[in-house]
Amino acid sequence: MTTDRRDGAMLSAMYQDVILQHYRAPQGRGVPDGRTGEALRKNPLCGDELRVGVVVRDGVIADVGFEGRGCSIAVASASMMTEAVRGATVAAARGLIVRVDGVLRGDAADFAGALADLQALAGVAAYPQRVGCARMGWGALGDALGG
Repeated sequence: MTTDRRDGAMLSAMYQDVILQHYRAPQGRGVPDGRTGEALRKNPLCGDELRVGVVVRDGVIADVGFEGRGCSIAVASASMMTEAVRGATVAAARGLIVRVDGVLRGDAADFAGALADLQALAGVAAYPQRVGCARMGWGALGDALGG
């Protein structure tokens, strides 16, 4: 085994751990009261469905949450999404939706600091059949924001 393969296996295990942590203890569970936007996304192939609600005040996402059911990747990604966009401007959140979508297509991920958990989504790109799961919450957020 080469060092690159060992490093890749360690990185993959780290990504899996982050996804499992968010799945087991999801952040942002429940749509907020007084929401200014809401959207539902469904995956008819597997039965996953997530509803995302947002409260936007003065161009800033004051609160965001989700409810529904989904596989570990769908729930974990929605959990990461709520942490990443709460307190962000709507413009920054829309930009992040685009960045995450790129990562799920295989673009290089460069998340750091408060967004570091999003790095785990790069591991999903290797499984095209699961990319839709990871996109559900982000797509619903975009719909809830009106774009």
